[in-house]
Amino acid sequence: MATPLVLPDGKKVGIDLLDLDLPDAYVASKLPEGKALNAVLPAVRVLRIGGTSTMRGWSDPATTDRPRFSIDCYAPDEGAAMRLALRVCAAWELFPGRSTEDGFVSGISQETGPQDRPEEPNTGIARVGMILGMSVRPPLPNS
Repeated sequence: MATPLVLPDGKKVGIDLLDLDLPDAYVASKLPEGKALNAVLPAVRVLRIGGTSTMRGWSDPATTDRPRFSIDCYAPDEGAAMRLALRVCAAWELFPGRSTEDGFVSGISQETGPQDRPEEPNTGIARVGMILGMSVRPPLPNS
């Protein structure tokens, strides 16, 4: 019986690369709540909101997952949140050609640029977000 192909976790790839590129920011898919969130600012939340995949075999470059992400950047004020969002976008542009243990990024996309996303429950925190995407494939086996 053939071994089924499991695509890489694109969200983990994105979080891992952003974490490397933004060492001064807390990067995760789940953020602390309330005052605990204030303690980790600046913070970046990465949520997968869909995407498509193509599966043709482990080493076929066409075997690709194309996740879409809603990315929110949190900071103490609007200016800092926007600057963090712009840094995320700049880092994202450099993802193609990079890899993690989980996958290789072959392309990226930006559906929306940074936009204000008011954060009502947490007073004193500003949030700026965008929709970004990537194409990620499994790492090729070592020969």
